[in-house]
Amino acid sequence: MLERVVHQVLLGYLGRYVKDFSRDQVKVTLWNIEVELKDIDLILEAFDYLQLPFALKQGRVGRLSIKVPWSLIGGEPILIALENVFFSVSPRDDHEWRMDAIETRELAGKKAKLAAAELAKLSRRVCDNKGGWSFIPFVTTKVIHFLEPFLCCLFVQYLCL
Repeated sequence: MLERVVHQVLLGYLGRYVKDFSRDQVKVTLWNIEVELKDIDLILEAFDYLQLPFALKQGRVGRLSIKVPWSLIGGEPILIALENVFFSVSPRDDHEWRMDAIETRELAGKKAKLAAAELAKLSRRVCDNKGGWSFIPFVTTKVIHFLEPFLCCLFVQYLCL
């Protein structure tokens, strides 16, 4: 049951970036939450909001692991490891420089900025809560404070066409 909840939360965060994320890859024990995804393909359209000057042709992560020490949520780091990240990029095609394609990318960028502003507003509202701290903002603050990201082996292949 707890695996289902953790899977739904992770799907909310990772679902727009990765393909084929299954519940079997989530392991929850009383003391830890461990997620390990291997050989996952990235959804390239999810990166349109970055408005990159080149086109992403392929994206793959060799291994993504997340370890949350649930029993010591405020004492030990939450480890997020990305290993063997591979991107294949190329110059944008002529049709990608058309006005409608540019407007689509700009709209994605504006939506990302709007989502970030809404998240910041929500964060301020939670932090300014006069009724005191509730459990969810407390845990969220601890999680963000103790995040420890790790990136190993980033490969970018540029294809000249």
